Amino acid sequence: MIVPEERLSPEEPFGSGDAANAASAELVGYGPVDTQTARKVAGLAASWERVMVSMMTGDVLSADAYRPSAAIKRFLAARDLRCRAPGCNVTVGRSDIDHTIDAALGGPTSTDNLATLCRYHHTMKHHPGWKLVHKPGGVMEWETPLGKKYTDRPGSRVRFQKRDVSENH
Repeated sequence: MIVPEERLSPEEPFGSGDAANAASAELVGYGPVDTQTARKVAGLAASWERVMVSMMTGDVLSADAYRPSAAIKRFLAARDLRCRAPGCNVTVGRSDIDHTIDAALGGPTSTDNLATLCRYHHTMKHHPGWKLVHKPGGVMEWETPLGKKYTDRPGSRVRFQKRDVSENH
């Protein structure tokens, strides 16, 4: 079930005639449900995973879970393409998805705290003196133990995919 978090609050009013509440939640595989039904279903669930999505695009931005969702993995693969250490060309398929701020220290499982790092750079960033800052837009700022800073920006946002010409005929 997908439901805005504030709709589950007991203080949130609901009513059958309120159009805003009528489609405030969606039961996956069924469709929109009213707030009262959403509360009943939520109350029966053993556990919940909160997933934050972009209001503009519907893209998954974060999830309250250690492991990223499939949607976050797809986003990171498209954004990062390779290990995000400057100059490293290890592909996404041979790299780890890493929390810039460790999840154990409160770092969220979100696209603004996750990046693709090869095993070497993933391990290296934990060595004394190394610092990694995740800036807006997926920009990664690395600082070496000697204080030298390197910035790694995501690749082009424009992608082309080879398509079989016979698909059009």
